Amino acid sequence: MDQIHTRALEALQPFIHLATSNSATSPRFITNLITNATSHPNTYVFAELLTTPTIQSLRDPSTPPEYASYLTLLEIFAWGTWQDYQSTPNLPPLNDAQTLKLRLLSLLSLSTTTKPLTYNSLMTALSITQPSDLESLVTKAIYASLITARLSPASTPPTVNVTSVAPLRDVKPESLGKMIDILTAWETRCGDVIGDIEAEIVRIKTESARRRAEEREKEVLFEKALAGWGAKMEEKKVVGGGGGAAGWQQGGRGGGVIGGNKREFAADEFDDDGYWEYGLEGDGIGGGGSRMDIDDGAGARLGGAASGPARHPKRVLGKKS
Repeated sequence: MDQIHTRALEALQPFIHLATSNSATSPRFITNLITNATSHPNTYVFAELLTTPTIQSLRDPSTPPEYASYLTLLEIFAWGTWQDYQSTPNLPPLNDAQTLKLRLLSLLSLSTTTKPLTYNSLMTALSITQPSDLESLVTKAIYASLITARLSPASTPPTVNVTSVAPLRDVKPESLGKMIDILTAWETRCGDVIGDIEAEIVRIKTESARRRAEEREKEVLFEKALAGWGAKMEEKKVVGGGGGAAGWQQGGRGGGVIGGNKREFAADEFDDDGYWEYGLEGDGIGGGGSRMDIDDGAGARLGGAASGPARHPKRVLGKKS
């Protein structure tokens, strides 16, 4: 769509050049220039030509009426419609190229202002009597990249479904104030939305910081509780470990290990053949010879006292050193 606008501006440049040349002085020359510009197949914007001093000279009261009306005609081509041309008296007649051009430009305006765009509404606005003529006009507009549309003659009612319109209509000066008001209101709404978004961002950041502080506080409390629990466990280990050491010292030669159920015997203390039999009591302290553990069972007592259930002697194989 931007390319068609560029092509339309390029097509208008020769006419602007003629309007700004020194030879563009007579009303007849100016009116011929307007006729040629509006008849050219690629010209669809005319505001730049309309604002030249040569074209505006037709507003002079001394200009003959038959020439002055061409300025109004050029304004209709710039931002008016076919209906504006039909309702304005004393305008010059249009040739076939101008008629087609004005109807195409009117179709652009109607495509943005009329919904739905039915066959009947278009035919009335463009003074077209046959649906086939309307379809031919819409097809030309599509192939000229003026609109993107699809014809639906079988729908009820028959419609023209326009999806995009080329930006080829000039802005009427009287409508600038209304456009400025609309844009100002839109800017105000945008500012309000931005303000709401910024306030929401601040709220989210504040809430996130609060949650992080709470989580950090919970972590600190957990670490303190864990450190206190660790200190208590160390204290219990120290107290329990002292008693165990004392018991170990007490269960030396005569008594064995406190709470243990095994006792060591040295083969050097017994018969020369290395085989011996022994009961349940003995020192279990020998030289540097071979040793073997004997399971005393669950009835072992501190200090080697012969009490509890009767124990059977066990045969232990050993060697003297």
